[in-house]
Amino acid sequence: KKDSDIRRVFDKGVRFKGRLITVFILREASSRTNRAAFIIKKSIYNKKTVLRNRFRRIIREAYRNSKFLLFPGHDIIILSGRLDKNTKSTAVQKDLSDVFKKYIEKNNRPLS
Repeated sequence: KKDSDIRRVFDKGVRFKGRLITVFILREASSRTNRAAFIIKKSIYNKKTVLRNRFRRIIREAYRNSKFLLFPGHDIIILSGRLDKNTKSTAVQKDLSDVFKKYIEKNNRPLS
């Protein structure tokens, strides 16, 4: 996960917005696996490292449970929106699954 790879996904990837997260997806034909980066902005959770880390864990777990929806060969960036301490992990999981399904519908690709 180099900085240049992340910039490329932001510049050339397709953006999908969910209620709680935003996802950038770039198809990388030469790759045999999916690569994911998780970005939780410091400015949103000003000096609340505990919350930021909790949301990173929640988003990472949601990705782990949803990654089977995409064929291998994607670079993915998941940005958190403004989550609060009452946000349930199941809500993030459903939101991420919905975003992946939107991507699949747009690209006419069946579920793996």
